[in-house]
Amino acid sequence: MRKIFLLISGIVFSYNSMAQSIQGIVTSANGEAQVGANVILTNTNNGKITNKNGKFSFTNLQKGQYNLQISFLGKKTYSNQINISDKEDIKLGEIVLQNANFNTDEVVVTATKSVRKINDIPASVEYISATDMKNLPSQKVDENLMFLPGVTVDRPYGIFGKSVVGIRGVVSSEPGRQLTLIDGVPINKSDGGGTNWNRIINSDIEHIEVLKGPAASIYGNNSMGGTINIITKRPSIKGVEASAKAFYGTYNTKGAEASIMQKFGENISGFYYSVSARALKTDGYITVPDSIRNESDTAVFVQEQAANARIGYRFNYNTSVEMEYNYYNDHRGQGTVIKLDDGATADYDTHFLKAKYKTKFGKIHFNLNGYYQLENYLRTIEKMKKSNYTLINVNSDRADYGILASANTNIGINNIVFGIDYRLGSVYGVDDYQTSTDKVINNGDIANYNIYLQDEIRFNTKFTSIIGVNFAYVNFYNGEFKLENPTSATGYMKDYAKQLDSKQWSGFSPRLALQYNFTDNFNIYGVGSQGFRTASLDDLTRTGFISIGYKQANPNLKPETINTVEIGVRYNKSKWITSVNTYYSLGYNFMYYVSTGETIFGGRKQVYEKQNISNVEIYGAELSLGYKLNKLITLNANYTYNSSKIKEFASRTNLEGKYLSYTPSNTVNFTTMFSNNKLSSSINIKLQDKIFLDDENTFEVEPLAGIDVRVAYIIWKGLGVGVNVQNVFDEQHMVSTDQVSLGRFVTFELNYRF
Repeated sequence: MRKIFLLISGIVFSYNSMAQSIQGIVTSANGEAQVGANVILTNTNNGKITNKNGKFSFTNLQKGQYNLQISFLGKKTYSNQINISDKEDIKLGEIVLQNANFNTDEVVVTATKSVRKINDIPASVEYISATDMKNLPSQKVDENLMFLPGVTVDRPYGIFGKSVVGIRGVVSSEPGRQLTLIDGVPINKSDGGGTNWNRIINSDIEHIEVLKGPAASIYGNNSMGGTINIITKRPSIKGVEASAKAFYGTYNTKGAEASIMQKFGENISGFYYSVSARALKTDGYITVPDSIRNESDTAVFVQEQAANARIGYRFNYNTSVEMEYNYYNDHRGQGTVIKLDDGATADYDTHFLKAKYKTKFGKIHFNLNGYYQLENYLRTIEKMKKSNYTLINVNSDRADYGILASANTNIGINNIVFGIDYRLGSVYGVDDYQTSTDKVINNGDIANYNIYLQDEIRFNTKFTSIIGVNFAYVNFYNGEFKLENPTSATGYMKDYAKQLDSKQWSGFSPRLALQYNFTDNFNIYGVGSQGFRTASLDDLTRTGFISIGYKQANPNLKPETINTVEIGVRYNKSKWITSVNTYYSLGYNFMYYVSTGETIFGGRKQVYEKQNISNVEIYGAELSLGYKLNKLITLNANYTYNSSKIKEFASRTNLEGKYLSYTPSNTVNFTTMFSNNKLSSSINIKLQDKIFLDDENTFEVEPLAGIDVRVAYIIWKGLGVGVNVQNVFDEQHMVSTDQVSLGRFVTFELNYRF
């Protein structure tokens, strides 16, 4: 018995002697425990979260070298290389996380689908923190992007209209050339390609990551100009966090926003939930200038409600399951009233459901996302022509759903990411004439299949490369445009009513990125990448009126592609930071409307069809500077030059050399932020060169200069007040021949956080 006891003791002792560990305590600069900090061994992707005492511990580690990374929002990321030999426990003691002056110390996932510091990524990445958003005078989430270099936000009507976000002059009038994600899940609509930015609740956002340049090698469709990933909030420590805000402003605008989240359990494991909601109502303004206004012109009012609920369970750092539901309902006046009380209106009612599961088997991390998005687009159109009244109810169901699966692992110096995506989009739209028997119907489905592989190789602390490729297969089917019970109101469409041919496309999208670090603070990178975008279901299936005339569906449209090369340099010190990059892109098979030579209404309306007939050339440069004047004041400035022109257009040679619409050549932004324990404020100045609103470059918006201001003050504990002023000098411009942009917009708010 004694021999057996000694044998067991020897085995236990031997095992314990091999069970090396890394331990430490994380504190903030003021000496308090940093609760909820992320602690990762990046070369293994094992992670922990610091407990209520700021402590963490990795146990049962084999001997070897480990890259320790500790991050927390608003703090400088701590990195350390640790070598473990036999029978050795590493006790790091106290690790102090210093306050971060700039966002380059933050970690992101969008660029590589792995957790990386921005400064370690061979790409141009922008980061907007929750603190940045709190200090900016934004009403909608996309307005937080408008002061970034290389990003344009076209929201001329403010909260009263839609928004198109463009990156590096690629988007123009096609919002589908930029990919938008929420926690890595796409929310672009297959029907029109765009994003409904109005439905996203500001208080639900943790931060926003912007990857500039094509990223089809890991994201597939839509990522031509860049990718925007909105990361939402989750509680990391036990307890309840909540906030509420009420606001009132110009045009009798009133609203409220609230959020609450809670985690159960002291340790990393346990249930958590979060709920957020927003409501807004405003009388709106009349978008038609006084000089041409008539009795049917009225204000573009808005009523909207949004809510989001999320619940999850975290088993450990690597394994969790989560479900989320988002609801959005709005009712928007379109600015004309003839007989109906509200006149012409539009609704974009949306249901969004997603589920996520992530885990780790051995050395491989797995992520599985499923999502379903349904937008029920409702529009009421009323027209009066020569005493003939027409009323049309438009009802279009736009569904997008899919499954996204990915895995990543470290093999030596290689971090390998592999993934498979399946995305399906469908539309069923009906124009139901209430003043006649006509019904105009378009429907279709489009499926996107993607398989991708990426290898990130860190040869040493100096040199990194990323090699990736995506193969995409796209299938368009069930396309149809048809009429039911046609009268003279729609009889001219009979020739276009038909079943639409199914079509398939496929292709590869590669990416190569290199980075060399001269020092920890100074690096240079280069990227060569390709992006693509399939045609929207609206272009493939719908025949009807557009602003320039009448368009017919074209199911033969091929995907657009763009090839981009980029070189960038980054340098930062403790109080200041600078980056500069330059890029050159060639786009192929870009889609534009071309006259078919046919006419309707006795020759009064031209018939157009969108076709792949143009190539574009885009090049530019971006310069960013940031300076931390002292503990309270931060200064930022950036300049963007962009040239986006039509290079070749065989069917419309008169457009060759013309600028793409909505793309300014020169943009300058200045931002000053002040913050202490009680008072915070920001002054934001934007200078934008002229832009053209049409392909012929005949409708020009003169250069714009705008100033936005926010001031907020904490009255008592979590109770605060604030004022936001957008467009301080009340500058307005024509958006079309009969529409004018929003002028000065002011809101006052009362907020409470606990």
